Amino acid sequence: MAVLAVVILAGPANAVPAFSRRAEGVSCTMCHWHPNALNQTGKDYLRQGTRLPGEEASVVSAETQFSHYASFILAPSISAVEDGGTRFSAGDAVLWLGGPVDAKFSGLAEVEFKIDDEEVEVEEVYVQYVSTPDTRYFSARMGQFQPLLFLTNVSGPPRITLSRPAAMSGRATNGNRFRPRDRVRGVEVGAVGGPVDVYLGLGNGTGQNAADNHMDVYLTAEYDIGTQGSSVGAWAYWGEAVLEGDFRDSFNDSATTEIYTAQQVRAVGGLLVGENDDPSGVKLDNDGWFLEVDVKVRPGTALYARWDDFSRDLAAGGEVETDGLTAGVSWRPTEVTRVTVEAQWLDTDGTSQDSVTAEVHISF
Repeated sequence: MAVLAVVILAGPANAVPAFSRRAEGVSCTMCHWHPNALNQTGKDYLRQGTRLPGEEASVVSAETQFSHYASFILAPSISAVEDGGTRFSAGDAVLWLGGPVDAKFSGLAEVEFKIDDEEVEVEEVYVQYVSTPDTRYFSARMGQFQPLLFLTNVSGPPRITLSRPAAMSGRATNGNRFRPRDRVRGVEVGAVGGPVDVYLGLGNGTGQNAADNHMDVYLTAEYDIGTQGSSVGAWAYWGEAVLEGDFRDSFNDSATTEIYTAQQVRAVGGLLVGENDDPSGVKLDNDGWFLEVDVKVRPGTALYARWDDFSRDLAAGGEVETDGLTAGVSWRPTEVTRVTVEAQWLDTDGTSQDSVTAEVHISF
């Protein structure tokens, strides 16, 4: 680990190949503060349907190349868990397909081949309409997707950040499988007006009520500050899930996020407040917060640290609390390679979950 930490202190960087190839080989710095964080250009790129301002691609054009719309990613890893031994993982093989198909429509699909489990999962898959890709426009998405507020700020694009905040990935104790960072299968409409964007989503929450006809609703709003990617955002979610015994949990969550990004330092903070119904008739609170600070020490190399705190009520009284520190280093030695080493010192009601993970991420 000490040798690897020394070796990591050097290296350039570049973008996910398909995005870079379609934009004629641009550097990752056009859209990324660092590979694990987007700047304002990168956030606008996703909002506008994975296209640059003024880009009017045509998939039927003779100049269209498949490599401009497809990327393949491999991410093997090794983890050492306290009292749990060491585990090698072949990781995921991820296929990205998508981009603008004409002046107003675009599509995106992310398919993960979970090698260890021999399973295939479809993550993001949607079609998007943007009225006029500019500073002011209307947007509509249909398919399976994550709110852009989380995708661009908190969870990060898949296979870019190794771990996510506990408050965004945790679940209630009543059996509801919903997590704030889960994707929704449905439709979303939104409006962008300069630095302000608002989105309204309607659909089935994946995992907890995909086979039920109840429609969950979410609302997000964000205000952008400057060009580095700083912003303040808010999210609210109203859902219903069918639990064991056909009991229905009518739940709600809300969160605020604040991102400050400078040339060398980036800070992300979030606060979550949630409430769930339990079969016993009591209301269960699920509250949490996190604060992450990233520092660029050299081009292509960043150090990061995050503190998590997430509490879930128990129906019998009391609560389950997870808190602790996550710290790591992300290094981009070549245009298509990223190496991440991350350590976690998490504690859940006195039970240690300490671990160290090293992941190699290669994009084609």
